[in-house]
Amino acid sequence: MKQRVCLFTDSLEPSGVGEHMLTLASELVDRFAMSVVCPPTPAGLRLLDRVGDLGVTAVPLEVRGEPSADDELARWLRQEEVDLFHAHAGVSWEGQPGVRAAHSAGVRRIARTEHLAELTVVFPSEQLHDLIYSPYHHPDGRLGPEELARLVEHHRSEYLGVVELTDGVICVSEGVRETFVRVGVPPQKLHVVRNGMKARTSSASSAAVKERLGLDPSTRIVLTIGRLIDVKGYPYLLEAVPAVVKHEPNVCFLWVGEGPLESELRERVHALGLDDWVCFTGPRSDVPDLLVTADLLVMPSLVEGLPLGALEAMAAGLPIVGTRVCGTSEVIRDGVTGRLVPPGDLVETSDAADLAAAILEPLENPQVAKEWGTNARSVFAQEFTAERMARETADVYDALLA
Repeated sequence: MKQRVCLFTDSLEPSGVGEHMLTLASELVDRFAMSVVCPPTPAGLRLLDRVGDLGVTAVPLEVRGEPSADDELARWLRQEEVDLFHAHAGVSWEGQPGVRAAHSAGVRRIARTEHLAELTVVFPSEQLHDLIYSPYHHPDGRLGPEELARLVEHHRSEYLGVVELTDGVICVSEGVRETFVRVGVPPQKLHVVRNGMKARTSSASSAAVKERLGLDPSTRIVLTIGRLIDVKGYPYLLEAVPAVVKHEPNVCFLWVGEGPLESELRERVHALGLDDWVCFTGPRSDVPDLLVTADLLVMPSLVEGLPLGALEAMAAGLPIVGTRVCGTSEVIRDGVTGRLVPPGDLVETSDAADLAAAILEPLENPQVAKEWGTNARSVFAQEFTAERMARETADVYDALLA
């Protein structure tokens, strides 16, 4: 009889986390009796529809600390006799009610995956106002230093209490693991399983995709994919755009995604007179087409876990320019598959000269772009496949269940 594994997220917008869970479910369904629990938001239901197409049990349930929902999850876990409950967290305070419910249900083993570095370790306390407690997260106002310190300490204490209920914590990169060691997670509980994914193919022609986007066939495309939020570094990238445009005026910075910073970013683009060079596309369903059409991918993030967008670009043979931060620096090989540059600042205007120069390098040197793209595809095939990630995750399951 197959052992029963439940994958869980309480994220209302399970984007990268959802893709990771879907990949695990797809790869492990023949070995384990898999199920996925996710909130029934529009994004969550789209994920659950795809889960159901795999023949995996899909459970629409929002478990975010409401006692009735917690109890409902616990009852379902007992009824299904789940052997291993695996929570997935985009940030450390996510997934905690699910772990508590699984513990109360008496599930044999509990694991959780941390998909992002611990933010209070990565950023100094004076910047946390503008990150975790920024206006769109905490609209009632900024916290004073003492109140902020108490809140951070409270969050850490709650998190470590949840870790005590788990049997193993999976981190998606070595950098992520290091941040959780620093907040007090016992090292023996930590396992590193780097992200992997299935390569998506596209047969679209570059000319057809550019026509769809309303671009001239000769336009050079600098692609960035990610939510329009603080940590994705869009303001830093915007600082680099004028220098790139000066040397390569036939370029379009294509920003794929949506988020709370969109209005502010649009205003800044307009104020700088860059409307002709920066295009906000919103969410897109044709990302594989964009990847085979773009000249390079830029990832200006201030922090990551291990970015799936970079892996998808590598699988498509696209060179990448990224910041030397947790996760990204474990994917990009500087001067081999792309270029790494120092990250920007969360609250101050950053000097983006290095970022602009790195973007121009493959744009102005086709041979460099070709070599980086070829190497990127090779590194992906060797190190970042879905099969490798699923195999290593199954090894953790086996170790915990043993």
